[in-house]
Amino acid sequence: MGLWDSIFGSGSENTERKAGTSASGDETKILAKPFKITTGFHPLRLGANKRNSVNLLVRITNLTPDPQLVSLDVALPRAHMLGFESTCINKTVEKRIGNLRAGETTEVAIPLWANNQTRSGNYGMEVTVFAHYQNYNKVLNYMKKAAAVRVV
Repeated sequence: MGLWDSIFGSGSENTERKAGTSASGDETKILAKPFKITTGFHPLRLGANKRNSVNLLVRITNLTPDPQLVSLDVALPRAHMLGFESTCINKTVEKRIGNLRAGETTEVAIPLWANNQTRSGNYGMEVTVFAHYQNYNKVLNYMKKAAAVRVV
C-alpha cells in the first residue's frame, strides 16, 4: 500500500513535507528581493573642473522576516575622474553595515569626489547590497541598483 500511496498520493498530508515548509510545519519563504534600496545625493550635483564632493546617501531596508548581516559595495566607472577620495584614484568602496533586524532601515553616507579634470555630464555607478551568512566571507543573497550623479 505504501507504493500506491507514493504514486497516487495519500489523503493525509501529515506524513509528507511540502516544499517550502520546515520540519515544524512553518511556511518559509525566500524573498527574491531581500532589501529595498534607495539612493540620493547631498548636495544634488558636483561642480565640473574643480575639487568638490557630494555624499552618496544609500538607504537600505530589510524586507525579510529574519535579521541580515549586510554590507555595501559601490563601483564607479574607471575611465572618468570621479573617486571616493580627493585624488579620484579609488573607484570602489566597501562598507560593512552589520546586522539589520527585520523591517529595520539604515542609511549610509559615502563621500564622492571630483577634481579639476572632471568634465560635466552624468556619471553612472553601481550600488550592490549583500546579505551574508555567518560572516562577511559568505554571501547569501545580493541586490544591485544603478545610480547616476550629475556633474555641472
